[in-house]
Amino acid sequence: MKQLISISLLVLYLNSFTEFHELLRVPVLIEHFQEHKLHVSDITFWEFIVMHYKTDVSHDDQDNELPFKDKNHSYVAAAVSLPFQKLSLKEPSSFEEIKHTSDYKVAFFASPNQAIFQPPKLS
Repeated sequence: MKQLISISLLVLYLNSFTEFHELLRVPVLIEHFQEHKLHVSDITFWEFIVMHYKTDVSHDDQDNELPFKDKNHSYVAAAVSLPFQKLSLKEPSSFEEIKHTSDYKVAFFASPNQAIFQPPKLS
């Protein structure tokens, strides 16, 4: 019973949200190919497909009944987006605090205007 319900729901979903219902038109495709085969005996199935699907020109009324030829069919693509996984460190990394102290007693560069570029000195 569960299998029957599962298959029924799958078919219902495929028929509703995909172009699965177009596959129900495959017998029309085969019948139309057989009609072309009567008129042109050396036509291959691939030539028939190219003739009917490569161009939008229809040579008879039955061409619009072929699968995937309907201009009004729509397609819904469902996409699932998963969020990025959070990264966490196994061991907390240790950071050392480094203190820099300087009194600016020595000039960093030699210049005739050395006194201009000195930072303020502590008194």
